[in-house]
Amino acid sequence: MHSQSTAAACAWPRQLDLSRNRSLLDVGGGSGAHAIGAVRQWPNLRAIVFDMAAVCELASEYAKEAGYANRVTAQAGDMWKDRFPDADLHFYSLVFHDWPEDKCRFLAKKSFDLLPRSGRIIIHEPLVNDDRIGPLAPALFSAVMLLWTEGRQYSGRELNEIVSGAGFANIEVIETFGYWGIVTGIKV
Repeated sequence: MHSQSTAAACAWPRQLDLSRNRSLLDVGGGSGAHAIGAVRQWPNLRAIVFDMAAVCELASEYAKEAGYANRVTAQAGDMWKDRFPDADLHFYSLVFHDWPEDKCRFLAKKSFDLLPRSGRIIIHEPLVNDDRIGPLAPALFSAVMLLWTEGRQYSGRELNEIVSGAGFANIEVIETFGYWGIVTGIKV
């Protein structure tokens, strides 16, 4: 998954101004590809990969290999049960598509409650169109998610509704790389 994530992880940080952010929490961050991509683009950022213990070991190795061990750390935890480490930016990549809408709403609300004022949420996913029939790759990916997880690929509009329902404002849906996009909002 790390090699599949690196191109997208280099693309999305260029789409936002993160110059005022200091700490990115990569929830379910896996190998840390996105945390590494963010700190590479934004020298003001430090990142925490928040995932299961065995995965955190891998993320730490990748951060060290990339030369960012001093700015990308890993912390083991359960996103459903544990309090998130303090950060002013919560990032989710390929997390929401694993879960039904009610669980996505839970995570968005948890982020809203824990982020400081002016904190930001970013949801990074392959986005289906609002009519849910394309583009082809995310639509096929959605079929796979329906078979193997509780989730599916969401549209930008659906994620916008989830994020705004949690309380976030200034929501944007931004295409980033191929069929990838981000949905981002600010806690005001």
